[in-house]
Amino acid sequence: MIRDLKVSMKTKHTLKWMGFTGFLLLLTSTASAQEFTLPVQHQHMIGSCKGDLIVNKDGIEYRTKGNDARRWSYTDIKMINLASKDIKVSTYESRRLELGRDETFEFKVLKGEVSKEVSDFLLASVSKPLTTSFVKPDKKPTYAIEVRHRNTLGGEQGTLRVYADGVTYESARSKSSRRWRWADIQTISRTGPFQFSITTYEPKFGGPTKTLNFDLKERMDDTMYDYVWTRVYKSEISASTDVKR
Repeated sequence: MIRDLKVSMKTKHTLKWMGFTGFLLLLTSTASAQEFTLPVQHQHMIGSCKGDLIVNKDGIEYRTKGNDARRWSYTDIKMINLASKDIKVSTYESRRLELGRDETFEFKVLKGEVSKEVSDFLLASVSKPLTTSFVKPDKKPTYAIEVRHRNTLGGEQGTLRVYADGVTYESARSKSSRRWRWADIQTISRTGPFQFSITTYEPKFGGPTKTLNFDLKERMDDTMYDYVWTRVYKSEISASTDVKR
């Protein structure tokens, strides 16, 4: 009887382990097969069309009737810009009517919004520059400072937060908020302890790319600036070290 009990307990333990292993395999399979479908309107220079924007591990696809259907692998995409209701996909295609300017496909989400899950998926999947308005990582920032973002209309109030994996600007207007990984930032600069600038890869009308200028409400000390500087220029520092060796 004792022997039968041991066998029964062993069998029960084995079944539990098989169930746990199967659960892990299911999670892995679900993550790799993750796909998002967004009903969108594609903006043309004149007019528009409607269809579905598909986001998955292979890239981004726009499904629609007619000749406007497109599919891009992530290597074919120059940059992605995400907001709650808008998605911009900048490509290496050229606009003939605009003297070879890079083609950017603009989509407006028709039902619901771009979710944080879509943003997180693309942040993990895309190595090219990406700008997103989802700015609340589930972790505490290393540094935070209140700012005014200067723009052509005056300015907006917000907060700059520095994390281990990048920087966020959280504005009272969610559409103006931004989150950048270190690789999404071209350069940083400061003209004094109360001014700070971030140059991104985000296209700018009249080009080439956008620079966000911030008036800091508190002094940015050297410790905070050096923390950001070493991470933005990490690849250049590594290259310089290799040359010296």
